[in-house]
Amino acid sequence: MNRDAIVGLVCLVMSAVLYATLGHIEEPRAAAFPRTIIITMGALSALMLLQHLLFPKPQAKQSPFPWIRVGGLFVIIIVYLALLEVVGFYLASFLFFMTVVCIMGFKRLTVKQTVSWVLGSVIFTAILFILFSVLLEVQTPRGLLI
Repeated sequence: MNRDAIVGLVCLVMSAVLYATLGHIEEPRAAAFPRTIIITMGALSALMLLQHLLFPKPQAKQSPFPWIRVGGLFVIIIVYLALLEVVGFYLASFLFFMTVVCIMGFKRLTVKQTVSWVLGSVIFTAILFILFSVLLEVQTPRGLLI
């Protein structure tokens, strides 16, 4: 079984577990958005698993699992969650997105690429603002720097 099948299966199981936990939300309207995301994640995971079963790739030599990169991303997520209340949701999200993009694309780090990543981070943060503050009217964590 290759990585695609394992990832598809794990995500499918996690989608089922997350969907089952939605029953604990008292307000039905509050569960609509997470339910949509979880169903989408489950459907895409099932498609990934089905693709592996119907069209298997030939086994090639696989590179070792990047434990350092994954561990670093996990640490960044923990720091992001800690910074939410201190600096605010939007600034923390901007910094999180920039850090993740730089770590994932460190080998391609050029001035032009960095400028495009900063622009992408600004657009991503603006989309978050429009989605949460304007469309959904959800209060986000406010920090010192809002």
